[in-house]
Amino acid sequence: MYPNNTIHNSDRFFSPGATSLLVLFFLLAGALLWKIAFNARVYVYGAARECLKAYVVAGAWQMEKLTSDHFYLKYWPENRAEAEMVLETAERFYGPVAEDFSFKPRGKIPVILYQSREELNYSFGWEATESAMGVYWAGAIRVLSPREWIDEKDPARVRELFASSGPMAHEFTHLAVDYRTGGNYPRWFTEGVAQYEEYKLTGFHFNDPSGSLNKKLYSMEDLTGGFDELPNQSLAYRESFAAVSYIVNVYGEDMLHKLVRQLGLSRDFDSALQEVLGIGTEELETRWQAWAMENQDPDGQISLAIYALTLDSYSETWLSKERINFFNVTKNCKKGRNK
Repeated sequence: MYPNNTIHNSDRFFSPGATSLLVLFFLLAGALLWKIAFNARVYVYGAARECLKAYVVAGAWQMEKLTSDHFYLKYWPENRAEAEMVLETAERFYGPVAEDFSFKPRGKIPVILYQSREELNYSFGWEATESAMGVYWAGAIRVLSPREWIDEKDPARVRELFASSGPMAHEFTHLAVDYRTGGNYPRWFTEGVAQYEEYKLTGFHFNDPSGSLNKKLYSMEDLTGGFDELPNQSLAYRESFAAVSYIVNVYGEDMLHKLVRQLGLSRDFDSALQEVLGIGTEELETRWQAWAMENQDPDGQISLAIYALTLDSYSETWLSKERINFFNVTKNCKKGRNK
């Protein structure tokens, strides 16, 4: 699949140790931000994000570059065809996501294409066992080569699978929420919103049995306090998706977008909930869990009939004709998903 003369990761990117030191600096600086006014925090957070983005892009200086109307993509020459496909898919999702979140970036958005899991994991200093297909962090989207997880030879089929079950809609939503809120959101919320938007646009949703809602659920305090450290990540993702789906199905998608806007106007999450939905975080937990129990299927997933209400409202999107066949395509994909 890949040439034998591939350059080792250490020759191609800044070391993860240097990245870790830089991240640590900004985390320590971030701890001080809570002692100053919100507007100042947003400004400093935004400045830190842009510095980190510049650092990430600089680390890919040896790569080739493709540009489109709203993105630029860094890639290795041997991956030119995949780079064009990734860039095309990013542009297809740009319109609906940007419109939904009233998001207008000031410049082109960087996307970096990695040709192996090893290369992607190295860029973050992760263990080799990590299997993300895409990651948003610090203003940039990192994507694993589709050839690493799609078991298809036909280029048209690869293109279809990458659009319908790849990471672009999910990661671009993360980026839009991050910029619209100035980073002011709980981790579970951005994951729930990204999964919801992705499902609306592509029909994809996580279906790992270990994420079944037919078990003791994490509390909102658990999800808010340490989302990434929870032992059952599939359940944490499923719950975040269910909570956001509850908001959309009961209050309407406009209220979800209003909640995002309130987070961008200095409110903490509980205050934003009170302002938009008239309930606090504890009441949201009680309500979404009760709603999920009433609307789940025997496998502990929210009934697709409930989600269909959302899809019906978005029937004119470019991908709408593919949804009818979507749930048969994931059998052609190797294990791995986005973060």
